[in-house]
Amino acid sequence: MTRLSEHFSGVSAKRLSIVETSRIVSRQHEFNGTAAMRQYLGRERSIFPARFIYIGDDEEDRLMVDDHVTWYDSREDNPNRSEHRLYFRDNDVMNLAAEGDVMIAALDCEGNMLLVIVRDSSQLLGDVLWLFGLDELPGSTFTTIETAESSHVSDALFYYIAEQAGIQIEEKVSDSWLDLILERFGPVFPRSRQLSALALESLDGEISPVEEPDNTLIRLLDREERMFRELERHIVSNELRSRADTWAENVDDFISFSLGVHNRRKSRAGHSLENHLEWIFTENRLEFQRGVHTENRSKPDFLFPGSAHYQDPNWPADRLTMLGVKTSCKDRWRQVLNEAARIPEKHLLTLQPRISEHQTREMDRANLRLVLPRGLHSTYSTSQQNSLMDLDLFINEVMEKQPA
Repeated sequence: MTRLSEHFSGVSAKRLSIVETSRIVSRQHEFNGTAAMRQYLGRERSIFPARFIYIGDDEEDRLMVDDHVTWYDSREDNPNRSEHRLYFRDNDVMNLAAEGDVMIAALDCEGNMLLVIVRDSSQLLGDVLWLFGLDELPGSTFTTIETAESSHVSDALFYYIAEQAGIQIEEKVSDSWLDLILERFGPVFPRSRQLSALALESLDGEISPVEEPDNTLIRLLDREERMFRELERHIVSNELRSRADTWAENVDDFISFSLGVHNRRKSRAGHSLENHLEWIFTENRLEFQRGVHTENRSKPDFLFPGSAHYQDPNWPADRLTMLGVKTSCKDRWRQVLNEAARIPEKHLLTLQPRISEHQTREMDRANLRLVLPRGLHSTYSTSQQNSLMDLDLFINEVMEKQPA
């Protein structure tokens, strides 16, 4: 588990106004600060290295610029007044910003500023708000988060969402599991099932898949994430050292290597989630099959009780259950709707916090039930929570439909 204060000493957020974004209406290049921001940015004039990130409607609509920002008191010559502001220069990210977009300004523990602009229509807006500890959309003035009081959240989910949003967050990685991993597999990436099995082995006696399936899932995901990151850092750092001269002459080869690192992270996260769900379902004595075909080459992630029952016209459709699994669903949730024609109500397990109410209404109309670990339910509105399932409830419902 991780806490926001392990990465940032201060986080503030606001909705951007027209005078802060339109170069026609205003040539303003600064944001009005608050007393709460002075607590972590200080009272003296300071120049901070800054990374600006723009997150638009989709993955292609992203941009990152490295620059700097200046924190200063515009009334520093007046002993009776203090008006701190955060000044920025023109850059490509700020030129994309529009009225109503959300801006998050965060000071990391190394003294660098991160300024993230999120389009108000972006599918990642809810994810980014969750990442920085925001329970709701900010207003037109800065809202500051008490990072030291933020709740612990899942390591696996925290880093996964940061990576999906293109936000680089310094990882607090120890090497507590590296010796065990290298002894078991050597300095290579093991198959997904092997690493999942080692994570399970390391938590033997500490988890309870029957009494606490939601907590068990998160702990397994976090442990495997920790192990993977330690091994990845070991392997990648060795590769960087040994191939630096070669890559200096062949940039395309380096880019290919970097893409491989990124793609491995994404694919492993999905496989890890399915592997641990499979174990939890087995421990709960559920009858199921993973990744079997239904019709038209469709292949739901989990089918309960299994293919034989699904293909049997005498087995009641209301005693069949399918579960799609997606670490984050975004628009891809619609893929689940075509994966088992005999089952009118679909189920989708995801780790995505704060899906918009518009999207969850669409899911309701499509007869899709969302399943999320209990700890993520609080990121949804009260009305949304009424239709959410946790893993414990899902297991109990499936159990009632199992063959005698």
